[in-house]
Amino acid sequence: MDVEGRFWGKVQVTDGCWLWTAGTDGKGYGKFHLDGRARRAHRVSYEWTIGPIPPGLTLDHLCRNRACVRPSHLEPVGQAENTRRSPMAPTTVNAGKTRCPKGHPYDEINTYLGRRSDGSHFRVCRACRVEHRLAYAERRRSRRAMSGAAARAITNNTYDGEDA
Repeated sequence: MDVEGRFWGKVQVTDGCWLWTAGTDGKGYGKFHLDGRARRAHRVSYEWTIGPIPPGLTLDHLCRNRACVRPSHLEPVGQAENTRRSPMAPTTVNAGKTRCPKGHPYDEINTYLGRRSDGSHFRVCRACRVEHRLAYAERRRSRRAMSGAAARAITNNTYDGEDA
């Protein structure tokens, strides 16, 4: 049997996904041995039916089924876009949150949007940020009001309540 016949013999064609029925890797992607090495089956299917995957791009399963090898269910995209599209990615999960862990809303007024040095973005609840800054300022004020020995004891978690 030729290589393509061996490959397509491991595919169950349905009206939706074309399911890989042979071995899979630990993440659920189909594995196919080609030219002496294991390859991901969906990549082989795409390359044989559509053409080469453009450099720097990865294949996104539009159907969200990692065992699917149907070329029309695969789209070459950048890794960042592929991650954003995943319903399980932390970025996607966090983007769907409408409230901070303390329950304040993530809205235009209460949300600070920042950018890290690597270019990625983050958001911070303004109400929580204000609470944190006020608590920090209060801790600093109370430490300054104490004698030097008591402040050092609090910093070292050895303060017994009596001023030295």
